[in-house]
Amino acid sequence: MISIVTVCHRSFDILAPYVGSFLAHHDADEYRERIAFHLVENSGDTRTGQHADRLREAGFCVTLEYTENHGFGAGCNAGAARASGDLLAFVNPDIEFLAPIGGLEGHFLPDRWGGPRQKSGTKLSAPLTLRPEYRNLLTDIAMTRRWLHLFRPLYRFTYPNGAFFVVPRHAFEEVGGFDERFFLYLEEVELSRRLAEKLGPPSVCHEIEVRHEGGATMPGRNEMLAYEARSVVLYARIIGDGDLPARRLRTLRATGRLSPFNARRADHLAKAIEEAAR
Repeated sequence: MISIVTVCHRSFDILAPYVGSFLAHHDADEYRERIAFHLVENSGDTRTGQHADRLREAGFCVTLEYTENHGFGAGCNAGAARASGDLLAFVNPDIEFLAPIGGLEGHFLPDRWGGPRQKSGTKLSAPLTLRPEYRNLLTDIAMTRRWLHLFRPLYRFTYPNGAFFVVPRHAFEEVGGFDERFFLYLEEVELSRRLAEKLGPPSVCHEIEVRHEGGATMPGRNEMLAYEARSVVLYARIIGDGDLPARRLRTLRATGRLSPFNARRADHLAKAIEEAAR
């Protein structure tokens, strides 16, 4: 069985296409027996129950848990604790399903982890990204995200997009789940390091495709960038690479000359580095 864990935060509106697209591709009885949902609502929005009821009315097993907001990883762990499927799929509420996902079991069980192909709008998104410790100015300029998936020997340096993250439940439990010190961002990167040590590099299931438009549940981009910056500093401390934030800052400063977005990311990271040094 596939246990889908979705952490919901201010997600009522975007859950409509999430649920609708899932039901459109999973009308057969076999899916009702093989897929269960575990929704974790951490923004106090009781309307999430309407979406849970819609899935139940279609014949799917659904649990809905209301929790305090201790971060995305904590919410994922709470949902996983209630899951019974052999395969866990951590799926963002801003995902739209473009195909049936039953094939995930055959691809990932018993001992593979990773994710499906993803689209942003009508274009394919990069399924894998270099972990921060392997990124530098050259890799960013070369836009490695666009072609990494073509070279399997490089997979060991990567992590899959956390918007749809698939892992066997036994492996998730054995490595200890998500590190709840991360409030938002990079929690899947840190988990990927531990999974890679246990199971080897991630895998991409090219036969299954979803659409993801990022940041749909965040109130503003500045808040997103602030969380990301603090997570970079935390990640560096956990892996014992004290120079990583400074290296990343130099790259963002350099690329920020052409990209206003990276310039803003650099400003937030500089602030996070300063705060951590106090």
